[in-house]
Amino acid sequence: MSRPSQITFVTANLFNFIAPPDAYYDFENIYSREHWQGKLAWTQNQIEKLEPDIIGLQEVFSIEETKSFFKNMGYPYFATVDTPNVEDEYIYTHPVVAIASRFPIEQAQAVTFDRRSLIPFGIDASPEFSRKPIYAQIVHPTLGHIAVYVAHLKSQRPTDSNNSEDASHVLARWLSTQQRGWEAAMIRDSMQNQYKDTPIPTVLMGDMNQPITNNGVNSVLTEAFGDSVTELQLKDGWDLQVSPTLSCRPATHYHFSKGNVLDYILLSQEFDAHSDVSVAEVVDYQVLDQHLINPSYERDKYASDHAFVAMTVEVKL
Repeated sequence: MSRPSQITFVTANLFNFIAPPDAYYDFENIYSREHWQGKLAWTQNQIEKLEPDIIGLQEVFSIEETKSFFKNMGYPYFATVDTPNVEDEYIYTHPVVAIASRFPIEQAQAVTFDRRSLIPFGIDASPEFSRKPIYAQIVHPTLGHIAVYVAHLKSQRPTDSNNSEDASHVLARWLSTQQRGWEAAMIRDSMQNQYKDTPIPTVLMGDMNQPITNNGVNSVLTEAFGDSVTELQLKDGWDLQVSPTLSCRPATHYHFSKGNVLDYILLSQEFDAHSDVSVAEVVDYQVLDQHLINPSYERDKYASDHAFVAMTVEVKL
C-alpha cells in the first residue's frame, strides 16, 4: 500500500512480454496460454512483493495487454512512446519501454536529443536510439512533479551486418559498444537540458546493459557536471542509501555463472540526503534475485532473466 511520505520506484525487465498468439523474433516463439498465464502470475507476484508506486518497464511487446495487466494491479496510469516492429503479421521485434504509475502521468514523450549540441565538435550526426526512452512528468501528492525517465540501452550483442560471413567481429563488438555509449550520452544531455528548463526531482531507471563504472561508456550517466544547485547531478541510488540493509550489491543479471549489475535507478540531487537541495532520501533498496541465484522450477519456470530492482525514498517535506 502506498504511503504519502514514501515513493517506491521499480525497474523491471519483463523479458519478452508478449501475449499469444503473437511471437517474439521467430515464428516458433509463441507462448502457450498456460505459459502466458504463468508469466503474468510470476510477474504479478514480484510486483506485489515490492509494492512499487512507479515502475519502469522494459521488453514490452504487447502494449495493450501490458497496460491492462498493470491497471488491474492498481496502476491506472500507463504510457509508452513507441511501438514494436511487426513482421509477417504476428512476429514482433524491437520491444519498447513503458511506465506504469499509481500517480497521474501529466505528460509523457520520447526522449529527444538536440543535435545542435554536436555543432561545437564539428559532428554532423548521431545515431538514433535503439529503443526510444521515455520522459514522463508524474505528480506525487506530497512531492509534486517528478521527472521520470525509463531506458533500455543497446545490448552487448555485436552489431548486425549485411554480410555476416565477411563482417569483422572486432568492429561488430565495437559498434555495439559505441551505440550504447551514444545512447547514454544522448539521454544524459537531454536530461541536463530538461533540468535547466524545469529543475524538479529527477529519476532515471532501466536496463543499462552494462555496469556503470568509472571506465565504462555508461559512466557519463553519473559523471558530475557543474554545481549541484543549477546543474543536474545523477547518482546511483545504491550509493545514496542512508542506512544500507545489504552489505554486498546483488547482481541483476547472469551470463552463465558471471553476475553483473545491469539494472539501475539513478537519482538527482533532490534525493541525496547530503545535498543542499535535498527533499527526500533513500531508505530502502531491494533486489529480487532468488529466481537467478536459487531458482525453483515450479516457482520460476516463467521468470524474467533479470532481477527486479526497487528503491524507496522518504519525502522530507
